[in-house]
Amino acid sequence: MNETSLRRSLVEIFRLAYARKLVDLLGGNASARLSNDEVLITPTSMPKILIKPQSIVKIRLDGTIISGSNPSSEWRMHVGIYKARDDAKFILHTHPPNILALSRAGLKIDLSLSEAISYVGEVVEVPYLKPGSAELANAVSKAVSRRGVTAAILRNHGLVTLGSTPYEALNRAEVLEDLAYITLISNCSSK
Repeated sequence: MNETSLRRSLVEIFRLAYARKLVDLLGGNASARLSNDEVLITPTSMPKILIKPQSIVKIRLDGTIISGSNPSSEWRMHVGIYKARDDAKFILHTHPPNILALSRAGLKIDLSLSEAISYVGEVVEVPYLKPGSAELANAVSKAVSRRGVTAAILRNHGLVTLGSTPYEALNRAEVLEDLAYITLISNCSSK
């Protein structure tokens, strides 16, 4: 994909994540690897419905802004993942309510349900660390550094999914959120 297409795709999956209630109006972020040293990332504190392709920020892997306003406060986490995983092309960070509820209850998603494992791959957990912090960025980058890991549940914070396309990253977030809901309902009904 060229830069124009990547910008459009980021806007589209971010709006779809909002429509699916995986993020609230100002929460979450998405990015795409543009080259070995450049990343496109959603801007900070902009309502999802107002983001346009030209709103997307272009940064280097060292955090230098090439074009646009301020990148998401989670830019460190995104660039850390791209540095750790040269196969990562797209990253979506969401705050799915069922995953947060499951995390809060100390339960784990049951990946054996349906064919989810074929869509998702390996899911890891990261303990709660301050959002936007270098500590969180380092912990997530380390947790997803193994090939095959496609998602990280950030305890009491949210979810990070990786994909070779923006739709693969979004689908992984949707599948995991649905599985979290099923796991919660199953757990409640079995008591």
